[in-house]
Amino acid sequence: MKQVCIDLHSHSGYAGGVGDIRLADIVNTMSYKGIDVFGTGDCLYPTRTKELREELKYEENQLFSLNKGDRQRFLLQTEVIFTVQLEGYKQRIVAHHIIFFPSFETIEKMDKLMNSWKQKNTIGRPFIVCNSSKMLIERLFAIQAIDSMVEIIPAHIMTPDGLMGSKNMLSSMKEFYGDFLPHIHALETGLSADPAMLSQLEEVNTLAMLSFSDCHSAALNRIGREFTVLDCDDISYNSIINSIRQKRINYTVEFNPAEGRYFLTGHRAGKNGHQEDLYFLEEAPTDMICPVCKKKLMTGVRDRCKMLKQSGSPAQHFFHFIPLIDVLAHAKGVKSITSNKVQKLYKDIINKLGTETVIQIESDEYIYNKLRDICTLEEIKTILAVKNQHFTYNPPGFDGVYGKLEINKNSNIKEPDYAN
Repeated sequence: MKQVCIDLHSHSGYAGGVGDIRLADIVNTMSYKGIDVFGTGDCLYPTRTKELREELKYEENQLFSLNKGDRQRFLLQTEVIFTVQLEGYKQRIVAHHIIFFPSFETIEKMDKLMNSWKQKNTIGRPFIVCNSSKMLIERLFAIQAIDSMVEIIPAHIMTPDGLMGSKNMLSSMKEFYGDFLPHIHALETGLSADPAMLSQLEEVNTLAMLSFSDCHSAALNRIGREFTVLDCDDISYNSIINSIRQKRINYTVEFNPAEGRYFLTGHRAGKNGHQEDLYFLEEAPTDMICPVCKKKLMTGVRDRCKMLKQSGSPAQHFFHFIPLIDVLAHAKGVKSITSNKVQKLYKDIINKLGTETVIQIESDEYIYNKLRDICTLEEIKTILAVKNQHFTYNPPGFDGVYGKLEINKNSNIKEPDYAN
């Protein structure tokens, strides 16, 4: 059995709101972060497909590398948006999904399917428009029939644009998937939720909970900001998919949901005439109407989970964490992670530890002894504070705004005994 670190939701420069991202930059960041397998992003978009065919090398296990024999591997992946008119709902249901493909040949078959459905494929995240539940289910089965190892996963399931998010207001996954539901094996938690929050929902608690970065750049605080560690037989496409289907999740590393942009219910300043931010740390209005502008609030993931709560099952094993580059910027009191002194310290630390993921795995004493010659005591204490969950966000994230990080807030981190 081998532990494999995966981050399988990303976007290329062909997706909206994303800059140009070179595969070489991704590989470089993967090596720092300790990511073994990364999702290519937008693999169905024709220009991206051509680019990936030209730049990636096949590694004989349905994974790819930038340079033959590289340790860092790529898996063919895209985000697809399904829209459907369901009976009983005035608005169309819009649900984002991740799809994994084992080969370029399966991508070609998917492209033919979309052409037969007269679906446009002009952006990085293609839309598949369905006029009824029956059409949606038929199309999901048709995609799966391309190859038994094609995997369809609901993306960031509780955010407003996710399947169970506040824009859809579905009461169950069964409403959307119908007879296809047994073929859904996993979900993506998203940046504003974690397994503890999602384990309250019996229906999703039966699935593997995966965490991926959904990154829009190759920056050190984007790639691997969330990732999943699987127990796999080997590093291959089939082994990864089988581990997901069998819920062989060793652990996930998650954003603290309070950092996510849709954690709390609220309205941000400048929206609908708001002069100040408005968010609800305790109970949000039951009608979800803003007391200031009298318009509908952006329902946060925390409150959406409460609406759907059915039970309190044990959560899948996970950690909350902050990208190391952000921790170092905080420790040095600078706003930009591109600061030369932050970048230098980051690379010095990686030279000592090997990869960023070591921080979760090794003891505090190990980390201290490795870093004592290159970091100040305060910098080490900040790193260990995050490792030991002594951080918070004030205010938390809401209505599209990330939470504001505070480290050591309301905690008493003392100099460790082994520092003496």
